[in-house]
Amino acid sequence: MDFASPLSDLVKHLWGLASNPLGYTCNLKDNVDLLRMETEDLNAKSEDVEARVKSKEDGGGVCRTREVVNWLGKVQIFLGRVDQVLQEARERDQIKCLDHCLPRNCWSGYKLGKTVDRMLNEARKLKKEEFNITLPLPPPPVLAIPMDETVGHDISFNKVWKWLVDQKEIGVIGLFGIGGVGKTTLMKRINNELLHANHGFEVVIWVVVSSRVNEDKIRDAIRERLDIKDEIWEQWSQDERIHHLSKFLTQKKFVLLIDDVWMKLDLSKIGVLRSCLENGSKVVFTTRLKEVCYQMKADEACEVQCLTQEEAMELFKNNVGKSTVHSHAEILELAKDIVLECKGLPLALIIAGQAMAGKDDPCEWRHALTTLRNKLHKLPRMEQEVYHILKFSYDSLGDATRQACFLYCCHFPEDYLIITNELIELWIGEGLLGDTNDVYHMRDEGASILGDLKRACLLESGPHKYAKPTVKMHHVIRDMATWIARDHGQRQNKLLVIENEEDMSAEMISK
Repeated sequence: MDFASPLSDLVKHLWGLASNPLGYTCNLKDNVDLLRMETEDLNAKSEDVEARVKSKEDGGGVCRTREVVNWLGKVQIFLGRVDQVLQEARERDQIKCLDHCLPRNCWSGYKLGKTVDRMLNEARKLKKEEFNITLPLPPPPVLAIPMDETVGHDISFNKVWKWLVDQKEIGVIGLFGIGGVGKTTLMKRINNELLHANHGFEVVIWVVVSSRVNEDKIRDAIRERLDIKDEIWEQWSQDERIHHLSKFLTQKKFVLLIDDVWMKLDLSKIGVLRSCLENGSKVVFTTRLKEVCYQMKADEACEVQCLTQEEAMELFKNNVGKSTVHSHAEILELAKDIVLECKGLPLALIIAGQAMAGKDDPCEWRHALTTLRNKLHKLPRMEQEVYHILKFSYDSLGDATRQACFLYCCHFPEDYLIITNELIELWIGEGLLGDTNDVYHMRDEGASILGDLKRACLLESGPHKYAKPTVKMHHVIRDMATWIARDHGQRQNKLLVIENEEDMSAEMISK
C-alpha cells in the first residue's frame, strides 16, 4: 500500500499552517504600508464618487442609486476600521524589538498581520466595485403651478375640497361658470393645495383641453405623469395605450385635473374608467357649459360664482396697486364705481385694474368709468381678452335661432329682471322661433332655448318678479352681446338698447 501521497499532502498542510503565521508576522510592515496606500486610493475614489453624485443631484432631475449609497456607506465603515488597525500597528512599532520575540507578542503580531491581510483584500475589492451613481428622479406626486394670490371663491373651494378629500363615493366633479369667472384659478388653487395637504393621493395630473379635444395629447400628458417611458409608449397602439393607462391608473390613487373642457370628453378614451375611481381617485374638470357636466356624468357639479363686492374690490386693488387707489379721495370713490361696473367678474376686474395701474389723476379715472358704462370694449384689452373669451359660449350655442334669442336679451336695461314667459312671447312676436303656426310648440321651443342659454351661463336665474320666474344678464355678458350685435363694435349706433327700466314699455319692446 502506497503511503507516500497522503503523507506528502499532510506535510504540505502542516507546513501551510506553520508558515501562515510566520508570513503574517514577517510581512506585517509591508502589508501595513500597502494597506495605507490602498486606503488612500479608496478614500480618493469615495470622495470623487460623492462629488460626481452631488454635481448631478445639484443639476436636478436625478437621485443617487441605492448601490452608490450602500458603497459609500461600506467605505466609510471600512475606513473607520482601517484607522483602528493602523493605530494598533503604530503602537506595536513603538514596542522594543526584543519584546517581539515574546510568545504573546508573536501571537498578537500574527493576529494583526492576518487582519491587515484581510483588510488589504477588502480594500482592493471595494476599489474594483462598479455601479451606476444616479438614476432619474420619479415624478413628484404634485407639480406646483405658478399663480398670483387668489381672492374669493372660498365657498366653491371648500365645497370641492370636501368632495375631493372626504367623500370617496364622488368620483367625477364638474366646475362650470361663465368665461373669466375664475374656474382655472380655482383649479390651480386646488392643485397647489394638494401639494401641501396630507391627502393620500399618489399623483396629481394637470391637463388643459381647450376648444379642440385632442385625446392623444391628453393621453400623453397622463403617461408622462405616470412616468411611462417614451420608448415603451411608442411601441403601443392606441388601444394598447388606453389599456395600459387604465391599468396604471387602477393601481394608483390619483387626481386628474382637466381644465377648460369645451365639449364632452369621453374619459374612457383617455384610460379613465369608472373602475379606476373605486379606490377614491378623482376627476375634476372645468367648463363654461353646465350641459357638459351632465354629458360627462359628473357626480357633483359646482357653479363658480362671481366675486362679492368686497372680494371684487380687493382683487381690483391688487391689480391697480393699493397706493394708487388711496392716492386721492376721489380716486377711491371712482374705483368703487368701476368695481361695481365689473359686476364681480374676475377677468374684467383684472383687466380694468391693470388698465388703471399707476394712474393717479382723477380725470383719467372719470374717463375710464364713462368708458366702462358706455363703451366697455374701448377699455384697453377688454375686447381682445374678455369679449373673445366670453364669445365662445355664444358661438357654442350651435344655431342661429339660439344666438338670435340671446342677442335679443341685450335690448333690456342693465340688471333688468326679465320674466321668462314674457321673454318667450316676445321671441315669438319677433318671429325668432320656428316656422310653425303652433303657438304651443313655439312656447316649448322657447323654454328649451331659455334652458340652453342658462346652461351656457349666458343668462342666469333671477328672483321672482310678480310671483313669476325671471332671468337676467350679467353686465359684462350684456356688453359682449351688444358688441356682437353691433358687428364687433363696427356699427356703434345701429342697435336700439334701452338703458333705463323706467323707459320700458310693452309697446317699445314689441317694436
